Amino acid sequence: MRQLTAGTGRLMITPPFDSELSGFVAREGRSRGVHDPLYARALVLADGKEKIALVSVDALGVDAKLLAKVREKVAHLTDLNPSSVMISATHTHSGPVTMEDIFLGEVDPAYRNGLINNIAGAVYLANQTLEPVTVFVGEEECRSVGKNRRQKGGPTDAQVLVVRLQGADGPKALLVNYACHPVVLGPDNFLVTADYPYYLLNALEQVYPGAQAMFMNGATGDVNVGHNTADSIQGKGNDRRTFREAARLGRILAGVALTASENAVALRSVNLSYAAQELSVPFEQAPTADFYLREVDTWKRQAVELKQKGASFGEYHQAEVWAQWAEKMAELQQANKIEPVIKSEVAAFSLGELEFVTLPGEFFHEFALMIKKERAPRRVVILGYTNHNIGYVAPEHVYDEGGYEVNDSYRYYGLPSPLTRGAGEEIVRTLLTMLKKLKNL
Repeated sequence: MRQLTAGTGRLMITPPFDSELSGFVAREGRSRGVHDPLYARALVLADGKEKIALVSVDALGVDAKLLAKVREKVAHLTDLNPSSVMISATHTHSGPVTMEDIFLGEVDPAYRNGLINNIAGAVYLANQTLEPVTVFVGEEECRSVGKNRRQKGGPTDAQVLVVRLQGADGPKALLVNYACHPVVLGPDNFLVTADYPYYLLNALEQVYPGAQAMFMNGATGDVNVGHNTADSIQGKGNDRRTFREAARLGRILAGVALTASENAVALRSVNLSYAAQELSVPFEQAPTADFYLREVDTWKRQAVELKQKGASFGEYHQAEVWAQWAEKMAELQQANKIEPVIKSEVAAFSLGELEFVTLPGEFFHEFALMIKKERAPRRVVILGYTNHNIGYVAPEHVYDEGGYEVNDSYRYYGLPSPLTRGAGEEIVRTLLTMLKKLKNL
């Protein structure tokens, strides 16, 4: 059995005052301060044969261009293979704009360049601190934080999976994997914050001084803290969308994670295996340029009408944003630049019997449960929002039910049309095949 080593590093990625915040169309204003700093937290794992880096960033998402630039920088700074670098976003809705070519805010090029440098820098720092570790894995359930936002009382992925890396002087790193949108704070918040994960990680690092805690979000496409999407679009606040509530939920989750960590069992084998694969995810048939141009007129007219009726900022601003989207799609269609697929990638890796998979977007919780059921009794860490964000990925039956995730959200992600029905199931099949092949490497 090979000896596993691990290193950790973190660098701050907090944006400057008066930055545009990304995540809510109903947010009417820019940042007005910092509640808690944002970070890029890196973990490097090596066993003498393989070496990988996993980075958690307090951001809404990561696009393919940002990933490529970080990998290029990491390759210059370290001995890591660029393809072995994974970047996972926590998906906070109270952070800066990080993704290009979408309709969730305008990227500040200077901030983005600094973000790329600091993500790569965190990997560099982690690579400098490698030491032998023992891996402990524990799990519990938490049903009081994540809620099904499409179906009141509906199912979620309630598993809290904790990976504790123990060095010679105590815990070195703690990965907490749980699926829930970090949207306690709503569009009326103008302070930069990681949302409930800030309180989760802060509590755990007080219990384990010197350890780096990392929150790895899961398949959260239909899971948040208990409100519906329409409330966020309309800018409706409630007495639960506060920092006090974020603290309460973060500490509840920290308590569950702590129980899992303290009851964790050491892995007997920690041989590291890694594989990545490119994807071509198909869209539904894109409309004609004339259709998009008619959409421009429709959304512009609707925005004016909503304003005249006294609708909320979120309601009429959404129509304005969708008019901008339709203009862009018409321009691309006229230039014959709309592709039938979106290029992305997935990765799968294992530490002995513990498995990890990446999902490049907002996948519904059902996909996580499919993977975990198929791979049982092995435990699988589901890394959502990792190495890309292709938007919402819903199960086939949701296309019949409709709703924001399949009918509307693709516009915010700058996509020409929804992903094809069954795209998510096909990605799951790809990942399951990759996991099976890992055992034969």
